[in-house]
Amino acid sequence: MRTESWRREEKTFFTGHGPFPTYVHRFNLITSEYCSCGGIGSKLHYATECPLTESWHLRKLVSHLIHAWLCQVAGNQQSRNKIYNIVRFMLANSQLFSPDP
Repeated sequence: MRTESWRREEKTFFTGHGPFPTYVHRFNLITSEYCSCGGIGSKLHYATECPLTESWHLRKLVSHLIHAWLCQVAGNQQSRNKIYNIVRFMLANSQLFSPDP
């Protein structure tokens, strides 16, 4: 799959290197890997179940098919547009996603 034409936000999501608490927590930059809604703050949480990003949710995945799900999402422009919007919203509203005071 060619990713040269992908937008930065799409690359951020698929690498997991972005505003996701599970990623940022690894560097001790925040105290918790949880989202402010109480769920684990992973990229999959924001794409499928977080109430803060509900406007752009994708269909929930089966846990043993995560790789296949990611490949399907990556190959679909409409799904990538949703991913783009999720990451943009998270970056613009970071205070909403942090459980820290």
